Amino acid sequence: MRVTPPNLPYWLTGYVRTLAAADGHTVDVGNKEPPTLALPLKRPLIVIRNDPGSRLDWTTFDRSIGASVLAGSKLNDKPAADLANWLAGVLFDDELPFAEGSPIVRVDFDGCNGPYEVPEELDVSRQYLTAQYVVAGSW
Repeated sequence: MRVTPPNLPYWLTGYVRTLAAADGHTVDVGNKEPPTLALPLKRPLIVIRNDPGSRLDWTTFDRSIGASVLAGSKLNDKPAADLANWLAGVLFDDELPFAEGSPIVRVDFDGCNGPYEVPEELDVSRQYLTAQYVVAGSW
């Protein structure tokens, strides 16, 4: 039987977008950074990208994601740091496997890192974090 890995960034972007709205964060969430960013940003930006991983067994896959948070400016980095800490709470949550429609079977805490500041050429503060999961495929 053919097992297809889930589109984890697609599910996570929708999940993060929904939680952000519920928690009162007005943000843009996507899986790609716009080719041209207009600064200052109208709203903070969260970008979730997929890092490939291996197949673990018949139905599960090892998946890592990287998430960037862009907000504020180089001199005003608090909005990005605060939002990145909120995002870490969401992406590192051991209850993710129980969220509706979640393909995540387990959060691997050893692969949950950050957030930390990343140098940025543009006048915006960038925070970065990673998360690692075991996800279930579909057939």
